[in-house]
Amino acid sequence: MQKTYYVAIIGGGFSGLILADVLSSAIGAEKVLLIEKNDRVGKKILATGNGRGNVTNLSVGEENYHSVNGANVGEIINKYGNKSIIGYFNGLGVAVSDEEGKVFPSSFQANSVLDALRQKLDYLKTDIKVGEGVTLVEKNGKGFKITTQSGEYFAQKVVFACGGKAGKQYGTDGSAYSLLKPFGHTVTKLYPSLVQVKTDVQKIKGLKGIKQRATVTAISNGEKIKSFTGDLLFTDFGVSGNAIFNLTAYFPVEKSVTLSIAFLPDKSWGELSEFIASKFKNMPFVNGEDVLTGIINKQVGKAIVKECQGLTYDEKGAKKLASLIKDFRLEVKGTLGFDYAQVTKGGIPFNQVSPRDMQSVKVKDLYIVGEMLDVDGDCGGYNLQWAYSSAMTAADGVINDYENR
Repeated sequence: MQKTYYVAIIGGGFSGLILADVLSSAIGAEKVLLIEKNDRVGKKILATGNGRGNVTNLSVGEENYHSVNGANVGEIINKYGNKSIIGYFNGLGVAVSDEEGKVFPSSFQANSVLDALRQKLDYLKTDIKVGEGVTLVEKNGKGFKITTQSGEYFAQKVVFACGGKAGKQYGTDGSAYSLLKPFGHTVTKLYPSLVQVKTDVQKIKGLKGIKQRATVTAISNGEKIKSFTGDLLFTDFGVSGNAIFNLTAYFPVEKSVTLSIAFLPDKSWGELSEFIASKFKNMPFVNGEDVLTGIINKQVGKAIVKECQGLTYDEKGAKKLASLIKDFRLEVKGTLGFDYAQVTKGGIPFNQVSPRDMQSVKVKDLYIVGEMLDVDGDCGGYNLQWAYSSAMTAADGVINDYENR
């Protein structure tokens, strides 16, 4: 006779593993099934925080989350916020440390997070199937029939924790959305977020590999959208660095964007203008194209001078150069796409699940968590926090139904 699990979790990423642990502990591991299409669980976890496992941030709030169609995640984030996730991992034997608000395992190794989750599930003896991609999920009288490349499974409830479209090398290629469409769920247009940006490259020719600290502002239709201060890395296709990754979460969809780069964030326009004017006046031996050498990276300085049309070596010219240092503009031509993105913007509209328990409003006993939903967070631990918060909310719903069945 075919076994029927109480709950099947599709996807062995961060949210899926946490769900498997919490549900196995609460209702019994023999009632929980976890299905992962990769040959091992948690593959993407190892890449988080540049391999150091950035699980949350000390400043988590609703304002750190975005969506294409709008999503009110405040209640979920407030209930299961950073203190909750830190306590959860402490309970698995993982101590945490923070760097500028970003919270990591104290080992600063992402595999510490994955190892702790796997060890707990091994101890609980949760039924985990790896190397099995789900091809079809169907509702039947007793629950759900789940068809994989290797067989069929049955469960009273099913949780979709499959991730989005970002990072197909980790198995998240967006194909899982198709499993939900037969149930009446729709998917917004999808966009890569937390990703390198393509720009007009003529202005930055020869700057590849140069990293500068700068304040970068996204501007769309003349309106300033958001600014971040951090590393800016020039590439052969445009720009990268943490200032850019942070900013892309705020890019308006389907609208043109221009980047305004303010180099030397510790110096004002007035200070720079005065210093450059003094250099023009007192140092006639300085070649015009090298006037910014000693003030900013030499190659960046040459690019700024080149951009300064009709430069005069006087106070007026000094003001123009200072203005370009504080407002060097690059037109955004696109991004490097989903293969290089950390997260997906868009997904299943948030209004298609109940924020009380992440249960589908279209199909009873079907739940959706994490990146599959139209919710994406800032760079810095916010997306793993959302994966955790939504998983814990779904766990509450499943456990409550089990106890009251």
